[in-house]
Amino acid sequence: MPGSMWSQVETAAPEEQEEAWLASMPAWRRDILRKKLEDERKEEERQKQEEMQREKEQSEKLRTLGYDESKLAPWQRQIILKKGDIAKY
Repeated sequence: MPGSMWSQVETAAPEEQEEAWLASMPAWRRDILRKKLEDERKEEERQKQEEMQREKEQSEKLRTLGYDESKLAPWQRQIILKKGDIAKY
């Protein structure tokens, strides 16, 4: 059914799909779910920022130790960073 509402919802942006889904609910439930979705988005954004900060700190640590990060394999990077953490203690 190419002209049905469902096919239009499937091709819409995720935000539009979410709004259409929420519109089909009672107002009290819609408010609760909207707040929950907003909290989840904030938490995802916070985690993304923490991960970016962690990567930035690790890159800085590798540069401080004298390594060229572009020439290291991921496993080498992990070992160097782990050894650096052990040396702190």
